[in-house]
Amino acid sequence: MTEKLIEKLRQDTERLVEEMRLEHEAEKAVYRKYLVNGFDMLSKPRVSMECLLNPILPRQGVVALVGSSDSGKSTLLRGLAMAVASGQERYLGFELTPRHRHAIYVATEDDEAAISTLMLRQIEELRLPKEAFTTLDFIFDTDNLLETLDRNLEESPADLVIIDAFADLYTGPMNENNRVRSFLNNFSQLAHKHSTLFIFLHHTGKRTESLAPSKHNAIGSQGFEAKMRLMMELRPDPERYDIRHLCMVKGNYLADEYKHDSYELRFTAGLNFEATGERVPFARLKERTADDDSERERIELMRSMRDEGMSYRQIAQELGYKSHASVIEALKRIA
Repeated sequence: MTEKLIEKLRQDTERLVEEMRLEHEAEKAVYRKYLVNGFDMLSKPRVSMECLLNPILPRQGVVALVGSSDSGKSTLLRGLAMAVASGQERYLGFELTPRHRHAIYVATEDDEAAISTLMLRQIEELRLPKEAFTTLDFIFDTDNLLETLDRNLEESPADLVIIDAFADLYTGPMNENNRVRSFLNNFSQLAHKHSTLFIFLHHTGKRTESLAPSKHNAIGSQGFEAKMRLMMELRPDPERYDIRHLCMVKGNYLADEYKHDSYELRFTAGLNFEATGERVPFARLKERTADDDSERERIELMRSMRDEGMSYRQIAQELGYKSHASVIEALKRIA
């Protein structure tokens, strides 16, 4: 073997090794782009989470509003979309900070005629002109919805996309968590791609009015709520027909002060919601039942016996409880 041939083989080998190295680096780069270094992340300037409705609704992501039929969910979300498009600075008492003043409302339950009739009543009370809503768009035909939204958001960015309602678009079993999450993930990707907020309207289960507001009240709740950054429940007041309660039942980024008491809203004659400024503990929002009344009577009896000087152990023996700890716990449940 001549020296020239040996040199050529050496050069070919070095070239092959370099090509393999570059190919390997290129493959690593493909996957490395998905990694965010912890030190680099923590070293960036600290900024608070940006909100569309401060501090309740984030600037982007997927959130939900749930509630029973006729609680006013569609009206509340339509009012939010109208507030975004018309440039209002506040909604329901919270600061509203849209970037684009553009909202898209996907309506599966009402048609164009029904919504325009409702909106005319709303804007008459709000004293807003029709021209204020040139940046509020509606979608009534949901065929190829993801593609329709993607193209429209690409052409005209929006602050808000409302999906009314989830159950009309998702046709699979509600309790199949993986399928529900996969369906919602398509919208989550759109929210991230276009830096917009998607709000899904969904329904609560039957007889949840007898329970306190909770993220578990939504139909098919596990797969649905797990994907949501925030869940709100709109609850009619148990006694006052014109009062609703907006309850933050999930929101890891929210302080506790937002998640235990409702925000009281008044439903006006013009089909608008306005904040009363009052807040009500979740426990007081469930409908009274015969069991509730019976428990309250037992607790009042316990209190009377305690006031008469009886010990918790004596009260437990008198009323048939297994231990005095059961009496103490019962007295704690209803203040």
